[in-house]
Amino acid sequence: MKTLFFTFSICSFTLIAQITTKSADVFEELETGNLTLHITNAVNGKPVVGADITIEKTGEFVSDDEGKVIFPAQDEDGVLKVTIRADGYIPTDYPIEIMAGTLFFNHISISPMMDIKFVRIVLDWDKEPRDLDAHFVKSGNNGYHISYRNMKVLSDGSGMLDIDAMKGYGPETITVNEVSTKSEYEYFINDFSYQNMTNSTALSESKATVKVYGEGKLLKVIQVPRKKEGTIWNVLKIEQGQIREVNQLGNSN
Repeated sequence: MKTLFFTFSICSFTLIAQITTKSADVFEELETGNLTLHITNAVNGKPVVGADITIEKTGEFVSDDEGKVIFPAQDEDGVLKVTIRADGYIPTDYPIEIMAGTLFFNHISISPMMDIKFVRIVLDWDKEPRDLDAHFVKSGNNGYHISYRNMKVLSDGSGMLDIDAMKGYGPETITVNEVSTKSEYEYFINDFSYQNMTNSTALSESKATVKVYGEGKLLKVIQVPRKKEGTIWNVLKIEQGQIREVNQLGNSN
């Protein structure tokens, strides 16, 4: 069970910061008709400043001191490709969805450069549920389980939960230094906030997205299934070194 050691003042500051950021985005969109996109570092959650952003059918932009990009709204709903390039980060091409004239989700975490053997899995989601937990499990001999319970492990090498986000949005990121072709791995998400409500749709409505980085590039983007019940999102497995998308919601992994 997670134990939270936050004082009221810290919680209040975090909540105010989240409300302020969200309110500023909404105000900007209502006042100007523009849309807002936030770019963050997947390892520490800090804003990525000075990133070059190209948005399909829209134009080229540079993220500001808050890691933010403001761009004109589109006349039609749909999916646009966003290309993100920043010094020291792995190039990331990412789809953003525009619904009813606004962004379905406007937070993108990108990975700093890493060794070509490393695998990094990044989870982003909306403000609710506040606490989603990422789990990476190696089965068999010399197995391990990386999560908030065991953030730095590995009997067969080196790996860690880089950041454990407990206030919505993420990122929650796991980095493993090497994945063996002789072993099997699974990655799943637990809705810690609503884990005792088996008929909850909060996880399905979280707008959660998982990005998998490896071989020095972005390998896969997986979005949580919508309009489903369940508190466990079984996202993917790695078998014989190959990523297999599972993408199922339920109440067990």
